[in-house]
Amino acid sequence: MQLALEELEDPKHRTINEKHGDDFGVNLSKLRALAKALKSNQELADALWATSDTGCRLVALLIAKPRTFTVEKLQAWSKDATTPKVQAWFLNYIVKKTKLLEELRLVLLEQ
Repeated sequence: MQLALEELEDPKHRTINEKHGDDFGVNLSKLRALAKALKSNQELADALWATSDTGCRLVALLIAKPRTFTVEKLQAWSKDATTPKVQAWFLNYIVKKTKLLEELRLVLLEQ
């Protein structure tokens, strides 16, 4: 997967994204097309997330199945989401689509 993302790497996009605090250089339309071709796959999403690569994590967020997440997994992924784009996509594509939003909020407030 990282090889596929490296092939999509564009220096112009990297420069723009770095100005916004992100560390990837892939056009988001191409990233979404890649995720669409992969379809929903939680096991692959978990493997991509574990790489710590921002591009892989963005793909992981697009192919993950939000309803399979537990509060513990949501909490772990929220701690791992370190770049602005990953944080935003994590909230929009995963957290908002789970039924555990309020539970996660309470857990995060306790920390």
